[in-house]
Formats: sequence, C-alpha cells, structure tokens
Amino acid sequence: MEKNTYFRIGDLSKLFHVGVDSIRYYEKVGLLHPVRNPDNGYRQYTLDDIRTMNTIRELLDLGFSTEEILKFEKDRNLSHMQAMLEKEAVVIEQKIAELEETRNEIRGRLRAIHRNLELDCSGEVSELELPERQCLMIRNADMPDNMINYEVAKFTQTMKEKIATIGACDCYTLDIHSFNDTGDDFRTKNVFFYSDYLHFACNYTLPAGTYLSVCYRGGFEKSKALVPKMLRYAEKHHMVVMGDPMEFCHIDRFETNVKDEYLTELQLPVYQEDSRYGKPSQP
Repeated sequence: MEKNTYFRIGDLSKLFHVGVDSIRYYEKVGLLHPVRNPDNGYRQYTLDDIRTMNTIRELLDLGFSTEEILKFEKDRNLSHMQAMLEKEAVVIEQKIAELEETRNEIRGRLRAIHRNLELDCSGEVSELELPERQCLMIRNADMPDNMINYEVAKFTQTMKEKIATIGACDCYTLDIHSFNDTGDDFRTKNVFFYSDYLHFACNYTLPAGTYLSVCYRGGFEKSKALVPKMLRYAEKHHMVVMGDPMEFCHIDRFETNVKDEYLTELQLPVYQEDSRYGKPSQP
C-alpha cells in the first residue's frame, strides 16, 4: 500500500465498527486530521489516521478518556505512555476495591435473607443465648409505622455512611401497655437497625444473655398474640423478664410488598430464676 493511500469516512467506519458520527467527533476534537479531496472536497483519511484510530480504540478499551488520548497524541512518547498506564492501573485498583466492597455488601444481604428463610416460623417459643450485639438507634421514642422511611432518610443526613435497609433488620422495642391507632399492634419505644452480615455505624448495644424467641410470617398484628405467649412461657419456666420485647423485622417492606412474605422475630430478655432463692441466678 502506497504512502499516500487515502480512505473515506465509510471505510474507517467499517474497518473499526464505529459510527461516522464518532469519527467526525474525533476529527472535531483534533484526534484525526483528514485532508480534503481537491476534486470533490470529500474527507480523505491517511494511514496515520488509521494508526490513530487503532490507538483510540485500544486506549478507550483500557478506560482512558478522549481528552487523555488527545493529550497523548499531542505528546506521544514512551514516558508519557508509561505514566498514563501507571495512573490508570491505580484507578483500576481503586475500582476493584470498591467493586469488592459492593460485592461483599450484596453477598451479605443475600446471606441474611437466606438465613432468615431458614428460621422456624411455627410460632413456637425457643430459648437463645445471644452475645452482645451492636446496633444503630435512629429514634429513641415512639414512631408511627408508616414513618420509618422518613426517619431513615432524616437520620442518614447526619451520617457519613448510609444505613443498610435491604437485608438488614429494622427493630422495634415494644410498649406492651399501649397499642397503635388501629389497635392491632403495640406502640414502639424506639427504632434501631441490626445486622449479622452488614457493617454500619453503631451507637446502641443489646446486652448478651438469654432471650426467648418466636418467629412468624405475615402482618405485624400477630405480635399482639405472641407476646403474651412468650410471657406465659417465661412464667411457666420460672424465668424473670428483664426488659421489653423487641420486634426484629427480618423481612418486611424493604424487601417485599407481599405481607405474607414478611418474617418477624420477637425476642424477650429473661433470666432463669433460681428456684432456691426466687431471684435471678445471674447478675
């Protein structure tokens, strides 16, 4: 092929599988330098334009911007190319770290959902020995059920990191002496978030100890019947109730709009009563 071989814009479009608009853009920003055919005024691209198109395609695939490619073309030398590649390698490493963090977040949410689906939702009371748990309290007062999304958004304004809701557990300490406006569930004393699988800032601790637990599917109105069941269980097994019951909403409006798919766990802190002295056997 002779040195003065020329190509039309359609030739470049077919050769590199790009639209003619992209080729015109590369010309506009100064990457391509076609000459005009003296007979008809049509653009004619040179072999150097072909070389530039190869460079453009390769560097775009590596993540470089058109502006960075243009700077390189204006100062095309080995040290410039090495600096470009080293800088882009750092950027890619940062992206990889961010993607790994996002992947871990997604896997954590999936693990939480899978674990929750394995819970016994028969409504039977069980006893758990739980470690100290770090939580994020977002409101230490009663809150209407339909205000949770507003409270989350409002609280997030004061934080550097976002609150995880999907796959995390929104939790409520229940006031068993007061019912909500509809009368089908208890009012709440506070609202906090907890997760075994996701990391977020914590400002509240649930103490280690013995907890009664019962899980159920469906609407929250079932708590109204199950809390008394837990209290009867504690009395029957000579346990001292050490605090208010809590609702752990493992699966709710954040994951689904189908109420039958809701999965809630009630937990009640207790101590085993010492039968000899009629008082808690633990401090």
